[in-house]
Amino acid sequence: MLKRLPLLIAVIALAVGLGNFIVKNFLAASLIAYGDTDASRDLAADYAPSNPLVIAARGKYLLYRAEPSRPEEAVAELQRAVVASPRDYRFWLELGRAYESVGEVARAEKALQRAVELAPRYFETRWTMANFRLRTGKTEASLDDFREAIILSGRDAARPDEQATLNVYGAIAGALGANLEALQRVTPTNNGAQAHLTGFLATHGAPASLDVAIDLWRRLPMGDEASYRRASFQLIRELQGRGCFTDAREVWDGIERLASADGALVVTSQQTNLMTNAGFERAPISERFTEFADSLTGFDWIIGRHAEVRARRTDSEKHGGAYSLQLTFAASMRSGFQEVSQIVAVEPAQGYRLSYFVKTRNVPSDAPFVEIADAIEPASFALRSVVPGGTNDWNGQSIAFTIPASTRGLRLTIRGPQIAAIDPTRIAEVWLDDFKLEKTGQ
Repeated sequence: MLKRLPLLIAVIALAVGLGNFIVKNFLAASLIAYGDTDASRDLAADYAPSNPLVIAARGKYLLYRAEPSRPEEAVAELQRAVVASPRDYRFWLELGRAYESVGEVARAEKALQRAVELAPRYFETRWTMANFRLRTGKTEASLDDFREAIILSGRDAARPDEQATLNVYGAIAGALGANLEALQRVTPTNNGAQAHLTGFLATHGAPASLDVAIDLWRRLPMGDEASYRRASFQLIRELQGRGCFTDAREVWDGIERLASADGALVVTSQQTNLMTNAGFERAPISERFTEFADSLTGFDWIIGRHAEVRARRTDSEKHGGAYSLQLTFAASMRSGFQEVSQIVAVEPAQGYRLSYFVKTRNVPSDAPFVEIADAIEPASFALRSVVPGGTNDWNGQSIAFTIPASTRGLRLTIRGPQIAAIDPTRIAEVWLDDFKLEKTGQ
């Protein structure tokens, strides 16, 4: 037994030493994670003076959070971290940033390049190097790094992360302006990346960029539904917002084809009627692609929710076909009703006639109406067609008008004035069906 005592003592000493090492590193890690003062970083370094994570954390604190910043000391700490763990790209990355902060550009690039060499398939290293090179005037090299960063940003190369890609575009646009050549150069050829570029150009560029976005959209395959749908929505929203309703209608035709590809939607020819889904024969596309309902965009009916008025498609009453739109005013209203609408592309200074059929029951004298207004500037052009009050069987309504020279899109909105008191024995109901908007003379 006595012969084994030295070995036992050595084992106990090793265990105690190992335990102290683990405890001290745990304490150091806790101070780094939860401490927010210079003193906590110093104490962490006392507990684990050779731990590169602790050393690097103190360096980052000195660089980014200390008041005032102490970049020279930060450089020294991060140099110690890379010596302690020379194959950890994170420390080289931080050292490169620290070098740049003190104006040592050449040493900064060398450190960042080492980080890229150690982690060539990491988005963070490519992103950091690309931004550094862009800031230091090495534009060509930065564009190559940005392209690699986009490729590495997603779970697979075919579908880069949208926010990371948009951040790349934002960095380039911030430094180079609306440089289409640079933006296209950094964008991989896969559908996901091309869709991201389409959306960025649609929402951030000049009219020329919008033309490029439309051209890119035309090349997107419909088979990649997520990319096609996202790019289409961004384009339609931006085009309609800028008053480019004819171009927006072209993109919307693509959305209709996408919605009908699985047979869930049957799209019929408009011929001379400019209204879409004029008789409510199918559910609006916005019920499937809800982003259009949320933004009140697209070229189909949007049937929204109102707290007191129920708006729905129904087959219980119809003028033609199998469905109509039913409005039920069953409760006292805290606000007017305006939750059903559709945008239509039109020609400026052109005459049109709107017609539709309506049936009413117990409708008060302050009756609902169909409003026709400029889709961009409703104050510049707006008129209304009021439905009959009381109780009436199906009746045709029509109104002829000429739109101003500045109008290229109309929004038809079915509105109802606020009804403050409702008689529960005489609930007001309105059915609308078979809308038609045509040029006059056709």
